[in-house]
Amino acid sequence: MDELFCFPKRKVKKINRYCKILSTGSFLPPTVVENEEIIKMNHFPFKSGAIVKSIGVERRHVASDDNDDSDILLESAKRCLMAYGISSDELSRIIVNKLIGDNLLPMTASRLHAKLGGKTAVHAFDIDGGISSFIHSVDVASRFINSGDEYILISSGGIHTKFISKTDPRVAFLFGDASASLLFGYSPEPHILSSYLYTNHEYSKLAAMAPLSMTDNAEKLLKYGYLPQILGSYKIENWREVEDFLVLATREVAKNILEESGLCMKDIDLVLVTENNSRVWGLTLEALGVTPEKSISLIKDHGNTMSAMLPLLIDFGLGSGKIQKGMRIMMISHGEGMSGGGLIYRV
Repeated sequence: MDELFCFPKRKVKKINRYCKILSTGSFLPPTVVENEEIIKMNHFPFKSGAIVKSIGVERRHVASDDNDDSDILLESAKRCLMAYGISSDELSRIIVNKLIGDNLLPMTASRLHAKLGGKTAVHAFDIDGGISSFIHSVDVASRFINSGDEYILISSGGIHTKFISKTDPRVAFLFGDASASLLFGYSPEPHILSSYLYTNHEYSKLAAMAPLSMTDNAEKLLKYGYLPQILGSYKIENWREVEDFLVLATREVAKNILEESGLCMKDIDLVLVTENNSRVWGLTLEALGVTPEKSISLIKDHGNTMSAMLPLLIDFGLGSGKIQKGMRIMMISHGEGMSGGGLIYRV
């Protein structure tokens, strides 16, 4: 890591109209693929146990070939809106986080809005950025609500397995398909107690998709205006090369959000971390000085679901009772870019 890289100084936020999570919803495609199926299909010379030990994934949910991202996002969005009892026409905005999306244009959020049956010209847009795009969107939503918005739907995740190599073991076993949606709305009291985001371009090639100009059939894809098959273009380099930075980033993010909130680490009831793989999850918890019992892990049965990871953890935590009213939750995200950050949320 370049010794000249430094984290930006935390700035004081001017937010006086607060927001909170009103409802959640998640969706997992019904088809489950075990490690052994991938091993058998590609004649890999190792056992499932080696994969579980290496990255922590034993199985994952996989969308059907005829599904678009908006189809997967729709299921969690409907559940989320139904749980609170409002329609899409009552939303101020729809924000979507996804890997590829349905088309180059229009934005996938527009297609999701249509499938929700929206009749009002609600502002619907995408925030991309891979794994960390959810936490970026929460920060953006809090500022929109501060300026007067009532309800904002954030829908994250979608289809990931379609766009990764089936023969490169570094990614073939890692990812799963899923979506999770959260509805944010006005609150008279603060629930997002602090947030801090960063990007370090020095690791921008650690996890990336090939430029469109370098993919097969680029001219044809551009001609038809959509990306149905950029198979194998998502690449992951050696995460161990960035582990020292991840530990440093975790500690820096935690320091900033704890200072802003006026809390100490012992005041945090639960830590939710994007599970890029099980080793990164463990390193993050270790850097924070917390045990796995103070967190939730879904990677074994879900795989890495990219931007859906944190909202899936929230929905699971609320549904299972692991998250209770009044708890203070620290969320930490590591994503492509290298981009990440964290926030503290009081339930």
